[in-house]
Amino acid sequence: MPVIDVPIGPAEVEYGTTTPTVFDITKGGIVFSANTSKQDVTVDQYGDTPVKSILKGRTCQAVVPFALHDLKKLGIVTPDSKYGEDTTNPQAIKKRLNVYANAGYNLLGDADQLVIKPTSEGTTANDYITIPLASPIADVEWTYNSDNERVCNITFVGYPDTTGLLYFLGDKSVVIPE
Repeated sequence: MPVIDVPIGPAEVEYGTTTPTVFDITKGGIVFSANTSKQDVTVDQYGDTPVKSILKGRTCQAVVPFALHDLKKLGIVTPDSKYGEDTTNPQAIKKRLNVYANAGYNLLGDADQLVIKPTSEGTTANDYITIPLASPIADVEWTYNSDNERVCNITFVGYPDTTGLLYFLGDKSVVIPE
């Protein structure tokens, strides 16, 4: 009897091309979504019935509920921010993240590669999701009580690269001719 193999389980996220920052402790599940918008073409003779549809665009994003209180990693994914450390006492390093509210900040300037890698047993590169040009936005909402973990939702928005590639599913090493 054949087995229906439906993958489940957690994943980790790598952000950056050269030395990626790894987000491996999450709470609530990493969510990747892709959407397509289209324009339906209608003519009077058929009323509201589309006679064809035209692709208008696509979007994608990944939401990563990061559960660690790591100001350095948050600085990497918080647009228009600056991170600093005081290492005078190596046993008690002081950390600070300044977040600015400068209108007009170009999010595309921070864009880099994002790879979602499931961590379940048997996972291969065929299971990966890659956004070649992803820009992060960290939305901090920390609840200070004894019942909830403090989670920072990091939303990575995908932008098309110079070839128009928005995202791909599967193994990066596979070459598809253009």
